[in-house]
Amino acid sequence: MNRPLLYRAAVQGVFGKREEYTRSSVTDALFVYLDGEPEPESAARVDSDFRVRPLVCLTEEWEEQIRSRYPDAAVYRRTVMKPACRFIFPEKTELPEEYRLTGMDEAAFDQHPFSHGMNYSCYAAFQAEGSGAVIYHGGEIVAAASSFLSLNGEVEMDIITKETHRGKKMATACAARMLQNCMERGITVHWDAQNDISRHLAEKFGFETEEEYSVFWLPKS
Repeated sequence: MNRPLLYRAAVQGVFGKREEYTRSSVTDALFVYLDGEPEPESAARVDSDFRVRPLVCLTEEWEEQIRSRYPDAAVYRRTVMKPACRFIFPEKTELPEEYRLTGMDEAAFDQHPFSHGMNYSCYAAFQAEGSGAVIYHGGEIVAAASSFLSLNGEVEMDIITKETHRGKKMATACAARMLQNCMERGITVHWDAQNDISRHLAEKFGFETEEEYSVFWLPKS
């Protein structure tokens, strides 16, 4: 598997935590990334501290280790889209009149809706390096798309809609607003699709599949 943006950010010391061993590493960066060749020390670290965290094996050696050692682990599939800085935009999405779409300004950022913006030190840093959009219903933010983090002109996409407001194409509207801004500024966007719904949404904007991968959740005991 290619090295994700979150992993590379951890390697550079700007996000998460990383432990290196002789032939392997364990990187806690939202997901727990397992790299290199499993060793007794790194395998024990996973077993003791990451049983309730999503594990991603970056090498075949680690995947063989996890599958053989934990045959009852839960396995989910995700899809990494190819990073892009130019996008296709579907026809403009008309939202119901009671909803208002806007860029993520300082007032929205300060609310950290759905935890968006938490990985930036302040709004000025987000404004300089990231991008985002939100939808209001009355005075409440009910949908948001934003950069989860930024690294050297690249951002990780994060989209969420409050469950009671889904089915109204708000994710599409938020994503379009954010991606338009990223394209104008030459920002490369990474999109890691959790499921087919997310993948199909990414494809609407011209993203192409790069690879599928497995996420492991170990049994609690």
